[in-house]
Amino acid sequence: MNEEKQPYNLMMIRNGFSPKTTGAKPKKAIRKISEKLKAEREKEKVVLGEDETIKEKWFKNRRKEMVGTCQCGCAMPSSKYDDKNFRSSICHIFPQRLFPSVQFHHLNWVERKFWATEGTSACHSQMDNKSMDLWVNFADFDDIKEKFHILAELLTDEERKTKFYNHLSFLIYNTNQ
Repeated sequence: MNEEKQPYNLMMIRNGFSPKTTGAKPKKAIRKISEKLKAEREKEKVVLGEDETIKEKWFKNRRKEMVGTCQCGCAMPSSKYDDKNFRSSICHIFPQRLFPSVQFHHLNWVERKFWATEGTSACHSQMDNKSMDLWVNFADFDDIKEKFHILAELLTDEERKTKFYNHLSFLIYNTNQ
């Protein structure tokens, strides 16, 4: 008899004539980071200190090398003296996500102005988002070339196959500046 009544009860619940007899499943929060990654970060904290990560340590060391002005040639101030935003003025030559082997190498960066002001552009964003062909016009392109020659030897074969590497390599070896 219970089986015969079940469709009727379901119809009554759907039409709102009877209250629901079962509750909703309890919602579980989705983990923000995996247990494995959490364990790796904890191990890293023991090695580097409580509030340090390899990335943060790298940025702080680069800040010591910054001069306070954009090196692209615009001579505008960078964010070196801004404790909250100094990282924004450190622009990777080889993007971190494409080239993990040199991600934290001490030569894989140039100093760029990050914030656009009236009449000027954000040089960091220009370097990251505009055509790489414009890099040859930067005042520090010779420095980028020198760093490229050193960093290129440290890249993996897989990284050397990327379109980014091949284009930058073409610019380095085929410009007369």
